[in-house]
Amino acid sequence: MIKKTLVLMTFLFVASCNGRSDHGPSASDTGPLAYVSNGERIYFTGSSISGSAISASGGSGHMNLHMRMHGTGCASCHGAEREGKRLWPQFWIKAPALTAEVLFESDAHDEDGHGDHGSYDDESLRRAISQGIDPSGEQLNDAMPRWNMSTADLNDLIAYLKQTHNHD
Repeated sequence: MIKKTLVLMTFLFVASCNGRSDHGPSASDTGPLAYVSNGERIYFTGSSISGSAISASGGSGHMNLHMRMHGTGCASCHGAEREGKRLWPQFWIKAPALTAEVLFESDAHDEDGHGDHGSYDDESLRRAISQGIDPSGEQLNDAMPRWNMSTADLNDLIAYLKQTHNHD
């Protein structure tokens, strides 16, 4: 009887978490059915329109496993609207927002989860994505993967992140 109760409680907990936007990847992270740009495609799928391999090193083991199994990209952690989300099962970690306003126009990064540094520019964002280093030269949280992609793909992703409105 105790075993059945534990199984039922576990099922109810998992079911109650399913679909919540404050943790890990969810169905809303799959993005639009068609991508307007290569950068948008990379953000949502972790794959390039050219077929170039985009892999990640470092980062959270659970998220890396999820990304490999499901072919996801930045949206898995940062959200379909680039709003930032809590990671699952590491709910105590929140991936910061990646809106153009937060990345490029705000100097109050310590309040939005980005740490205490100035705004990004193209070059500092390249380092953050590929090397895990923020504009002040500090390491990003270990949960952030270090993405390996071509220069063209990285430029396309940055161009997408600079857009102020996402694809509707």
